Amino acid sequence: MPDEPTGAAFEIVAADHDATTVLTVRGELDLDTIPELSAAAFPAADTARAGLVVDLTDVSFLSSSAITILVRVCDRLPDASLMALVAVDGVVVRPVQLSGIDRVMATFTTVPDAVAHVRSAALDSEVDR
Repeated sequence: MPDEPTGAAFEIVAADHDATTVLTVRGELDLDTIPELSAAAFPAADTARAGLVVDLTDVSFLSSSAITILVRVCDRLPDASLMALVAVDGVVVRPVQLSGIDRVMATFTTVPDAVAHVRSAALDSEVDR
């Protein structure tokens, strides 16, 4: 019998929601998938003038290495841009809370709420100019 993968297939999809970049991640975020996360998230952060949302709703495992990448991605955002996470499952929420990154980037249960949060910061910075 052939070996079957134990987790869901890994996938990252980038989309634009109200000028905010949303990266939707599916599958396990572990050492094997960190290069793919990096390849998608760093360029997205570099150009995320209206903020970046990383949707982890369909992530089945979040490693400490993935958390480190998320922090580094947040550090690369343009000035006045915010990053937010979307997480609902305990396998993602617990590591986010235990690592403390929820104090660096807000965590929401829906993509629209996260987009509204990062967009409001982008709009506020435009008004201040």
